[in-house]
Amino acid sequence: MRLWKSWIVTKKDLSVFRKNKYVLYSLIAMPIILGVVLPVIFIFALNAQISSVQLTHDQLFAAVNQIVGLATMYFVLIPAILPSIIASYSFVGEKIEKSLEPLLATPTTDGELLLGKSLAAFIPCMAVTYIGAAISAIIIDFWSYTTPQIGTFLIPNPYWLLVIGVIAPLACIMSVEANIIVSSKVNDIRAAQQLGGLIVLPLVFVVIFASTSAQISTLLAIGVSAALAVADIALFYLSKATFQREEILTKWK
Repeated sequence: MRLWKSWIVTKKDLSVFRKNKYVLYSLIAMPIILGVVLPVIFIFALNAQISSVQLTHDQLFAAVNQIVGLATMYFVLIPAILPSIIASYSFVGEKIEKSLEPLLATPTTDGELLLGKSLAAFIPCMAVTYIGAAISAIIIDFWSYTTPQIGTFLIPNPYWLLVIGVIAPLACIMSVEANIIVSSKVNDIRAAQQLGGLIVLPLVFVVIFASTSAQISTLLAIGVSAALAVADIALFYLSKATFQREEILTKWK
């Protein structure tokens, strides 16, 4: 596989995304909501709990770690949801711009083309995920360090590193691959986004389940990572098996 061929496809798609206001607004809104608004809400809730209830040192740290675990797990939503907006546009957008036939006629293999499309969605989604996570970590650490009852930095911890460093990229890969498969099979951007959103719903349910569980543990995060890795491998082989240039050209003419 010639990676430089894939990178050409990636750069072309990234330039298109920069001109799409809908995509840009989505990339800006998600990190602000989860990186700023969510931790501020959690901090207000913790401050209210600290002031209204006399907690022991162990109870306070248990409550704080639970809230930090919640805030961390919700960052999986960014790489899970954003590809339904970006990756679903990959092939349908080419049709809208009338650049589909020249693209499929280029001397690139199916693997190189799919990799280029995948990277074009993966890079911005993970970039805004890490930006949001960094902002959230700064806000939470500033609060925890300046709160006399805590007086220490809470992030990063092993659970945070596992979720942000492993689960989030695996979730993004799964969502990107699923949405690219959908984009190559439909010819309407709204249908691609709706189907892509439905595909990642199980991952959203996993995040909701984890956020409502009594104990958010590293063991749970490892289990989610393993399941996502299996799903990513399966989707990779499925995308290569189902991608047919000739079918796309004849179907969309």
